Amino acid sequence: MNMKSNKISVALIGLGPHAKRIYINYFKKHNVNLSLVVDLDSKKGQVRQYLDENGFKNTKIFTINDELKDKEELSKEIKSNLLAICKVLEISHIMISTEPKAHFMYLKFALENNINVLTDKPITVTKNMTSLSSIEKIRKQYYELLELANNSKSSCKVMCQRQYHKGYELVKKELQKIVDKYQMPITNIEIFHSDGAWEFPHDMDKENHPYKYGYGKLFHSGYHFIDLLSDFIKINDSLGGNKKITSGDVYSKVFTPNDEMNVLTIDDYKRLFKNQNIPNYYNENSNPKFNKYGEKDYHGLLTFYNKNGFTITTANLNLIHNGVSRREWIETRDFYKSNGRIRHERINIEIGHLLNIQVHSYQSKEISERTNDEEKVGGLEHFDIYIFSNPLVNKEPFKEIHLGDLYTEREKNKILGYNELSREIFLTNFLNNKECKGDIKDQALAIEILYSCAKGIHNYYNNKNKVEKINIRNEYTYRYIAKRLRNYSNFVDRNLEKEEIISSINYKENYTLYNNLKYVVEKNCYEVFISIDDTKNVAGGLLDRTFKNKIFAFIYYSYLEYLIKNKKITTLEKIIEKS
Repeated sequence: MNMKSNKISVALIGLGPHAKRIYINYFKKHNVNLSLVVDLDSKKGQVRQYLDENGFKNTKIFTINDELKDKEELSKEIKSNLLAICKVLEISHIMISTEPKAHFMYLKFALENNINVLTDKPITVTKNMTSLSSIEKIRKQYYELLELANNSKSSCKVMCQRQYHKGYELVKKELQKIVDKYQMPITNIEIFHSDGAWEFPHDMDKENHPYKYGYGKLFHSGYHFIDLLSDFIKINDSLGGNKKITSGDVYSKVFTPNDEMNVLTIDDYKRLFKNQNIPNYYNENSNPKFNKYGEKDYHGLLTFYNKNGFTITTANLNLIHNGVSRREWIETRDFYKSNGRIRHERINIEIGHLLNIQVHSYQSKEISERTNDEEKVGGLEHFDIYIFSNPLVNKEPFKEIHLGDLYTEREKNKILGYNELSREIFLTNFLNNKECKGDIKDQALAIEILYSCAKGIHNYYNNKNKVEKINIRNEYTYRYIAKRLRNYSNFVDRNLEKEEIISSINYKENYTLYNNLKYVVEKNCYEVFISIDDTKNVAGGLLDRTFKNKIFAFIYYSYLEYLIKNKKITTLEKIIEKS
């Protein structure tokens, strides 16, 4: 994972605990040019001190008034000043690691000014997230950003690191192989995740991963698993006819902070921690109320149907904070990684009677307790995959795969963990402008599922016992074009060394079209072709031609450029079919 640090200049927006642990460590390791940090006025001194102490003395700081931190748009003055600084510093990439309420205004700024941008999850949130108007706003903001991304010259990525997790990459590959080969859809998906985040009553007004603004587990770590679920559902999309999913719905239940106060009362806290210095909060609040606070746990039962209303796939989401924790102290500590959090992650997927794949990942300690042997059950890096097969699929009934066996020793050297290594791969691709997963254009189905789940939380708070529809099909949620065109992919030997002469990127509807002219060194010829990217599937070598003469190659390149800019994709398909 080599960085071309001389070609990029990075702005980091938000220097909180996550950014310090993940992004700053990455910048140090790969000698990335961190040119600018954007934060709040109140944090300026702390930011300057931290940067100086960590080898970033030349990094500039731009701050905004704390009162503007939750706005949906930067003021004209701030946008103008920030853009001027970005131009002077030649900022090529922006990374957003603020509290999620601020994501939207910085994403807009980056896309409107054609600066490549990566944001932490969730893409956006706003205050009062238990209200229907706020939930509607999140969906509206996504499609507004999608429109900006379609019209921007820059890329926009969402940091869902499990996209590059080799364990989940293997699971998806195995599922896709069986679905395609046997024409049998995924029939059941169970996702369980607990991060053991035990926040006490006196912690509930925190600003980091807050509850007081109406969002909790679903918009905290839960987004990773909504993203994962949407990827599993999309695997079924290679099937047609009555096996194709066309609609869905979700029934939601939640466990709220008020519910928790009936499980663990103020008296219980006094009793459990009687030998510690109990904060005055527990004497002043005998029965605190957390009305309209974000949920501790989210539970969803999802069903996906074909065009005739028959069930194709069912899914269970069990996303909880209220799981086993290592916290044994009552005083408040850093909520990010030093408050007793331990992760339990379990996935169970069935392809009818043909295949069952399970993921088991269970921690028993915090990251501060890391040793040299962390891949066993209870270790920080425990992650096992179990595959059970029908004899029609595989005569071997059971296979066990350990995550560590999928990585080389070089990859595992000096890493913070496999999830963090996945982030490294993500960041390296993003910063080097390589093809990169996690494109905002590929998040539409995840957003539609998230939107319907969030409405279920609203229903709970308003005593409405109802099922919410999921918008499965719109012009963004599913994209088939690369699968259809892959048959026309005919690259010159992919293993040959190729030097890029010229290329261009054109956005057409939901798809990204790339026009390429490359020199094939070993064959002393020029290769010209179109490739098409729908983020998950790439068809390359469309209308591929090779030329010995460079002038003819440029003429053909210009023809393909004209074709891309002036013709519909359906027309392009017809031309390919005739060629």
